[in-house]
Amino acid sequence: GFNPVTVIVLDQSGSPIVSKRMDGCSPVGVTDFAMAKAYSCIVNKYPSRAFRDRYTAEPNQAAKFCQMTAMVDISQGKMAPFPGGILLTTADGQIVGAVGVSGAAGDEDEYC
Repeated sequence: GFNPVTVIVLDQSGSPIVSKRMDGCSPVGVTDFAMAKAYSCIVNKYPSRAFRDRYTAEPNQAAKFCQMTAMVDISQGKMAPFPGGILLTTADGQIVGAVGVSGAAGDEDEYC
């Protein structure tokens, strides 16, 4: 099984709708990570895993990596370039919000 997780749902403007933390999930840090993953989706309009992959997939691309870390810094840590954030859209592609999950491994967070 997975470690306990925290789940945060944001609306299309990046405002929290609901946040739930499983029993045993750390109350320190994990909630912020889940929020940052979801917020990254709202800002970029794609999953948080894609945020990471877009700037790290090609070897020897230090400039892209620097751009990604600068985006996180400029957002004052509100964005996170790792798996666990998923964009929520309607059937016709309209963005309605995002979900961020944290507490387990990144792939497990995304699976949840």
